[in-house]
Amino acid sequence: MAHRVVGLIVVSLLISMVAVGCQSVQPGTPGGSAAGQTGPAMSLAVDATDGSLLKAAGGLFRSTDRGQTWQPLTIPASLKPDTLRTVVTTSAAPSSIYAAGPGAGVVRSDERSQTWRTLSAGLPSQDVSAFTVHSFRPDTLYAWIDGQGVFRTEDGGARWQKMDAGPAGPVVALTHSTLEGSMNTGWLYAATPEGPYLSMDCF
Repeated sequence: MAHRVVGLIVVSLLISMVAVGCQSVQPGTPGGSAAGQTGPAMSLAVDATDGSLLKAAGGLFRSTDRGQTWQPLTIPASLKPDTLRTVVTTSAAPSSIYAAGPGAGVVRSDERSQTWRTLSAGLPSQDVSAFTVHSFRPDTLYAWIDGQGVFRTEDGGARWQKMDAGPAGPVVALTHSTLEGSMNTGWLYAATPEGPYLSMDCF
């Protein structure tokens, strides 16, 4: 995995689009409302079916009023929802919601959060600290485990393979993009405290 530092921070593109939108709106109450009290957002995503906002914050939460109020998504306690730090959606699978976090591994719902299943039984550890989904292949997923590197599955979690040791030091977020210039299926970006790193997704 050939790394090079890039000058643009791309991991927050989705967050920026949601936050800015097409119109100026009043920001939601910090931490959520009494109807859905939550902590600070660790990750945001947009539900591709209805445009509602999803938040990972010691669990997963949904807002249908642009962040004014939040309602928790029901996830079985056995999947350790309170450790989820990342939530991801993709237009390639509009009804699917993916989430990950240290201790929880990777979980997925294909029914807009009605039922959930784990995808990370094949990983060497469930301590997934960064996670993303391929930009147009919804069964290709990437997970970062501190001290072990980046892992990829191309069959929805049935089999995981270590791709590379990744950048030195911790990775706090991953994102996949099909920006022009990739020789294969896109670019994999990793955000670190020292800045973003980039790799061709060709491994």
